[in-house]
Amino acid sequence: MPRKTQKSLSAEVALRSASGKSFNGQTAITSENIADYLPSTELVEKARRTFTELGFEVSEPAGLGFSITAAASVFKKVFKIKTTSDERGGIKAVSATGAEGSYELPLKALPRELAQLVSAVTFSPPPDFGPGNF
Repeated sequence: MPRKTQKSLSAEVALRSASGKSFNGQTAITSENIADYLPSTELVEKARRTFTELGFEVSEPAGLGFSITAAASVFKKVFKIKTTSDERGGIKAVSATGAEGSYELPLKALPRELAQLVSAVTFSPPPDFGPGNF
């Protein structure tokens, strides 16, 4: 009997900056200040190695971080979440407490050494354009 293949999910990992400056959804990162928010090469490699050891496929670094991809079961195990689809087909994380879903994944379940390197991990929301939005 053929095995059912699990759906792969991807998320973006933003790492802490080498300068110690932090950012949030309201921070304007521009060509003039991007250097203030970039992680160190050592931090990037340590985070990439750790995510790989946890079972994720890790992309090449770009900008503030990199992407991670794995079966939904890996995300559920590592981040201690359930996943749900939103009304536009995007994936959201739901915590064990059942709080409303979010594109941002909770970091508290990550190994402490990794959580200290990461600023945020997020599923990308679907675009507001494209098929079905006309």
